[in-house]
Amino acid sequence: MSIEKKSLTELDVEIQAVIVDPSTSSWLRTALQTGLERDPVDSANDAEILNEYLARRCDAALSSQ
Repeated sequence: MSIEKKSLTELDVEIQAVIVDPSTSSWLRTALQTGLERDPVDSANDAEILNEYLARRCDAALSSQ
């Protein structure tokens, strides 16, 4: 996944493609759909916090094996 500047509309199209992809988990689909309905700054901030906790939880789970 490359990081490049895109318009809000272009990004929304990309997100919609992930939402309709049959291989996308229902959890991610719901999160993306909800994110599109919210303020983008609030969604991004919450996603960063979510990523931090889930990454730390994953690290803890892997190190306890």
